[in-house]
Amino acid sequence: LQALCSAFAPHKMSEWNLQTQSGYMGVCYSHLPKNMPEAEEAATTGDPMALCNQGWCLFNSIGGRKDQRRALEVWRKAAEKSNNAGSAYNLGYCYSFGLVVKQDDQIASDWFAKYYRGRNSERLAFLVNSAAIDTTAA
Repeated sequence: LQALCSAFAPHKMSEWNLQTQSGYMGVCYSHLPKNMPEAEEAATTGDPMALCNQGWCLFNSIGGRKDQRRALEVWRKAAEKSNNAGSAYNLGYCYSFGLVVKQDDQIASDWFAKYYRGRNSERLAFLVNSAAIDTTAA
């Protein structure tokens, strides 16, 4: 299983593993950026989770300078090219409240719809993977 997970995680920032606790299985990220250079390095791989994290660091000045316009560009790249749900949500939030961009309910709604579709895809992939784990354990 760990080999399968590492195939989808080209950089340590996006590594994840499945954990079970009290019968509940969930996804746990094992590493998040500690500083801006680390976030930027991870984002160069094009990994959508790394891009989302880099945008978060830029937007909130975590470990470096604050550049909210650049954060929106990074989130847009991750959401459009890789259907990253987190990036789509962040864009929808910005358009909904007029953060960095002009407030626009229609554009916000479009990004939230993309977020919803992305989350459904992630849930379906999780269910398929957890079913495969259950059948191999039996």
